[in-house]
Formats: sequence, structure tokens, C-alpha cells
Amino acid sequence: MNLFCQSVSFRDCPASAGEKLVLDKERQRNFLYNCRDYPQISDALVLNTCYRLEFYFYAKKCFDVSAFVDDFVSHNYWNEYKQTFYGLDVAEHLFSVAAGLESQIIGENEIFSQLKAAYSFALRCKTVNTMFHHLLHSAFRVAKAVRTHTDINTGALSIAQAAVELAAANVAIENAKVFIIGSGTNAELVAKHLIRKNVTDITIAARNRIAAGQLIQKAAGQFLPLNELENNLSDADIVFAAASSPQPLLTAKSILRKRTKPLLLIDLSVPPNIESEVEKLDNMKLFNIDSLKEIINANNLNRKNEIPKAQAIIDRHLQIFSKWLEDLNIVPLVAQKVGK
Repeated sequence: MNLFCQSVSFRDCPASAGEKLVLDKERQRNFLYNCRDYPQISDALVLNTCYRLEFYFYAKKCFDVSAFVDDFVSHNYWNEYKQTFYGLDVAEHLFSVAAGLESQIIGENEIFSQLKAAYSFALRCKTVNTMFHHLLHSAFRVAKAVRTHTDINTGALSIAQAAVELAAANVAIENAKVFIIGSGTNAELVAKHLIRKNVTDITIAARNRIAAGQLIQKAAGQFLPLNELENNLSDADIVFAAASSPQPLLTAKSILRKRTKPLLLIDLSVPPNIESEVEKLDNMKLFNIDSLKEIINANNLNRKNEIPKAQAIIDRHLQIFSKWLEDLNIVPLVAQKVGK
């Protein structure tokens, strides 16, 4: 019996390839059910995320797992970009994936929950036995240890998260009255991170109430027509600008006319929603997309500097798993000798 993994990381192939290598749950279920029909396969698991497609097996060495997977995926992109791992290298790769070292965003947490979901799915499909119980729980322990004992997952690496973290560093954000300009993806992500910070006073300033409706519901916020924004700025403590507009929506003249207290403005938009002259006004702090990118680059560098610590943790757990594998292989031999 041997551990086996085939993997395609979508960061190593064109976007068009990644789109072709996404398996819905029904296809994954059919694949795992099919695995149960082969006595040569003891354990099987599929990990399919936005950034990777991986097949894990514990199977007899005589079984051609590679051909089995190729036949199922049946796509040229798979054959062109796949990587293959055997034996202990499978565990090392899985531990690195679980720790976030193989992710597009180093140290991101989502892969941990995705791996747990893949394990639960394989359990329900009855393709997990002793080997994968131990392998996956070892990977979970690695993921937790890396995130506990390193700073691999600290510091925002998305524009929206960086914006909210920047605001929290400058203002008592939980008690702040927050305005979000726009109702698109970035506005929604800003609202998501604000909610995680326990911000409750959120106003969505947008052109269309219907388009902003879902965001307002998620944020438990209030709607403000965009053309009324200037008249209501006196109430705001923080403004996040994330609208699509060819011209600035806020100018130094319009803000100065309505302000008597400090205001923090964070502009996530390109082209800018907020005129650069605003930062020259008293009691105004303005951060733009370049400021946020500088924060992200610094955070990314800090995460990269944590990789050696994370790798050391992986190596320790790999030694423990290797010893367990050795003991597992010895047991049948001992049983055979006792039986003679």
C-alpha cells in the first residue's frame, strides 16, 4: 500500500485551465463512490478549491492510480499541469497545503476549513479509513500549530481587509459611524470585515437602492442615496469609498462645507472617488489605494519571513507521521511471524 496524490495548482496554469478543472459536488461524489468499487483503493479524498484540484489516495502499489485519475478528469490541462507525489511526500505536501504555504495568499485561513470540509465529504462517501483518519488529523494539527506559533496569517492581504484594519488603527471603530460609498464587490467585502470588527452603525451610500439591497441586509445598515451623501457627511466618522465613478464623488470643497469634526477617509477606488486635495484639510485623514497596497506588500513580506518557522513545524509533524507509518508497516510483519 502507498500514499499517492495528484495535484494541479491553478496559480501555475492559465485561468482558462482552472475553470475547466472545477468539480461540482455531484462529480466529486460520483468519483468517490466509484473508488469504493475498487478493492485496491483503501482511502480516497478530493480537495477542490478556487485555487487547486487534488486527489489523495491510499492504494495498493500495483494499482495505476495515475491512469485512474487521468481517465476521470479527462482533460488536456490536467495532464499538462499536474504534479504527482508518492509516499511521505504526500503527507509533506498536504501539511504544506493545510498550513497555507501553498496558497495564493500565504497563510490564508480558508484552506483549513476547505480541507476539513473535503475530509467530512469523503467520510460521508465512506472513502476514509485508518490511514486518512490519521493523515488528515495530522494535517489539522499542523495547520493549528502553524497558525498558533507563527505570524503566517497576520496582516491584511486584501484591499478591503487592509482598509478596515487601517481604519481600526486610527479610530475606535466599534463605536464609529461608518459610511460605505458603493454597493459592489469591494463595498461588500468592506462591510464583511466591518461586521467582524463588531461595527453596527453602517450607512450604504449608493445610486440604486435595489442594487444595494443585499449589502444593506447583510450589514444591517441604512441606505443613503448617493446624491444626498454630501449633506450627511457631518454625521460620519469614517468613509470607505468603493464606487465606480470616472470623477471624484467627494471634493475638498464639498467636505469642508459640511464638516466640523475629524473624518477618516479611505479610498479603495480606481480612479479615485475622493479628490486628493481633501488630505490638505484640517482634521482630515485620507488614504488611497496606493497606501493600502503598501500595507499589503509589507504584510506579505512579513508572512514570507514566517515560512521557515512554519516549515520547521511541518518537519516535526512529518517525523511523527513517518514514525507512525513505520509502526503501521511493522505490525503486519510481526503478526505474520507470530502466526508461523
